[in-house]
Amino acid sequence: MPHKRHQDILTSRLEDAFLHGCAHITWNELYCWYDVQKIAARTYRDLEARWQKITDGEKGNLMKIDGRGGIYIFGSDSAMPISPDTNED
Repeated sequence: MPHKRHQDILTSRLEDAFLHGCAHITWNELYCWYDVQKIAARTYRDLEARWQKITDGEKGNLMKIDGRGGIYIFGSDSAMPISPDTNED
């Protein structure tokens, strides 16, 4: 569970992912917010639970892609394949 003083920042990032499609969280932020030495299943379970509460399940599960010193987060229902057959221009 993140420190109380960091919960608003974490909620804001999750809301950014919900409202804008994705958000970035650095590894250092996760270590600081959760006061851990290793990001493990407990951290990811907490992120998922918060995501479900914020989105009411509208965007599917919380997904991540590692990159640029942290993770990009987004809802599974927000992802679409890049394919010439599925472009909606």
